Amino acid sequence: MLPPYSAIDLQLPPPAPLYFRYEQFMANTDFEPHRHPWGQINRISLGLLELVLDDRRLIAPADYLVWGPAERVHAAHVRQAMDYLSVYVSPALAARLPAHACLIAQTPLVRALLEDFRQREVAAMSDAWDVCQAEHLVRAGSVDSYLPDSSDRQLQPILAAIRATPGDNTTLGHWAQRVHSTERTLARRFQQQLGMSFVQWRNRVRLLQALAWLKEGWPVQDIAAQLGYGTPSAFIAMFGKQVGFSPERYRRQMRGEG
Repeated sequence: MLPPYSAIDLQLPPPAPLYFRYEQFMANTDFEPHRHPWGQINRISLGLLELVLDDRRLIAPADYLVWGPAERVHAAHVRQAMDYLSVYVSPALAARLPAHACLIAQTPLVRALLEDFRQREVAAMSDAWDVCQAEHLVRAGSVDSYLPDSSDRQLQPILAAIRATPGDNTTLGHWAQRVHSTERTLARRFQQQLGMSFVQWRNRVRLLQALAWLKEGWPVQDIAAQLGYGTPSAFIAMFGKQVGFSPERYRRQMRGEG
């Protein structure tokens, strides 16, 4: 049996074409399986958002929005305290977004528009200019996963090895020798198949592993060493670039310590 709509959803006007809800979540907040009558775009202020939607787990840093079509049952876990924005999407506009759950990149324009809506506390859209700006959300582009995969015969063994041992510092040139290719060919395949470079993909694997170890209480210096960084500062720099703040701040947020 499908879960019922929330009482809040039933009291809201239909999005035209968007409706905005602003909330603040405490750390370690769980949301049981639920659904919405409209498509939903999720935005967080920091850290990571984890949604179980369409029978898979979507993990998105604050650089991405998470799109879920209407009526899809989903659950969520909030690891750290955060500001949260839920954007309900009208059926007409949702028809121009993917039919499956995915991530939407927050381009500088999309980020600026959402921040402007937040500052003005826009809920139901009534201004004609605001309505026109909704168009930018469907033009921002989407990706299916924060950590995409590939069945390419040369990339597959590399991806599997990095997932198994995120701290492996084997260079792309050495990988090329192992899979009987060239560094240039592999670099091109990473961009074509995964939409990012070898180093970018490996950093995402390392970030996800680091988040798990931070949750288990590992010291930052131990995480840095296990992930192949020569110094903790190098790991902290990577973490900050991906998440927006330091590992220790993430740990404090996860514990609800502000």
